[in-house]
Amino acid sequence: MALTQDIQPAVVYQMLHEANGLMCAPMPKALTEKLGFTPMVKHSTDPHGTPFTITADGTLAATGVTTGVSAFDRAATIQQMAKPGAKATDFNHPGHIQPLYAQPNGLRDRVGHTEAAVDLAYLAHRQPVAVIIEVLKDDGTMARRDALAGMADRLEVPFLTIDAIVKYMDDHGIVKAADEVAELVK
Repeated sequence: MALTQDIQPAVVYQMLHEANGLMCAPMPKALTEKLGFTPMVKHSTDPHGTPFTITADGTLAATGVTTGVSAFDRAATIQQMAKPGAKATDFNHPGHIQPLYAQPNGLRDRVGHTEAAVDLAYLAHRQPVAVIIEVLKDDGTMARRDALAGMADRLEVPFLTIDAIVKYMDDHGIVKAADEVAELVK
């Protein structure tokens, strides 16, 4: 996960290179609505309830994005998603970034990577937008906890579980309310 307002092309490239999976930008539902990111399908049958929206690229005028596929274009799109003044007309559809919307009360409503990423951004007092990517192992299967911990060690990045985030919130009496997050996305 990376915080979107600070993400650089080198980080996007490393995430794509190391993980090989689908790059997504979780954010509160209020923000997806503000930015015009509508649900991808009317009636999702995703077994995990992943809240996909239509894909997006930043517009040339708002972000300098051209094709949308480069690490530079993806970073610019992601940064725009986190800008407080961003608006729906700043984005083209379809695109190369997959916005997701978190449930209103984050991990209190749904224990998923989407909600964990938004809660982490919230806990860091940043715009409640993040970047996540699915990680594939060398054999093409999904990486799970042990493989991810090994990757984190190799890359010298923190390794954090959803359970650890929930425990931190519980230990510190943090109940993330939808209206608190909504204030951050105005």
